[in-house]
Amino acid sequence: MNVHPHLIASGLCNTYIVSTGDRQEAILIDPAGVDEEIIDVIESHHFKLTTILITHRHENHTAGLKKILKIYSPSIYAFHSEIQGEKTIMVKDDEIFTASGVEIKAIQVPGHSLDSLVFKIGNALFTGDTLHAGCIGSTKNNMEKQLLVHSLKHKIMCLSDNYLIYPGHGAISKLRIERMFNHDILESDATLLD
Repeated sequence: MNVHPHLIASGLCNTYIVSTGDRQEAILIDPAGVDEEIIDVIESHHFKLTTILITHRHENHTAGLKKILKIYSPSIYAFHSEIQGEKTIMVKDDEIFTASGVEIKAIQVPGHSLDSLVFKIGNALFTGDTLHAGCIGSTKNNMEKQLLVHSLKHKIMCLSDNYLIYPGHGAISKLRIERMFNHDILESDATLLD
């Protein structure tokens, strides 16, 4: 498995293309935008784009969906039955499914949004806006922040150290590093000790 990260300038969102080996099939995660660079990665590697994964339906992570569907015909997987008027294959918490020849696990991590999913593919976690390098995703209030921290601790932070974190914004990280340095996670641990 190879991951091709791409930064979309508007919204500073990460979009990822995951190639899945000999079959040359590819997965696009969070089509925040579609530009010449993304198309060039797909075409120059002769990828067959068969799958789109949506971590959550916020506009800045799905703005390129309609444009990519004008060029390719992938299946779309998401928490909701439709995204931007496009039908999806709904996935639920802890569901394991196969797409583009690989096993994918959907993990619901509410807090940033109720529909937030983390997709686990091999040793990679595509976290959308739930977990970033050094912090967690934004929330509207303290209750949602507590829900997000609780969800992350019980569903993500309990995984082995060597998982790579591919967030919706910012730098790629590693789960071990987030355990040691993620301010929001550490702050919640300190609060529990008081």
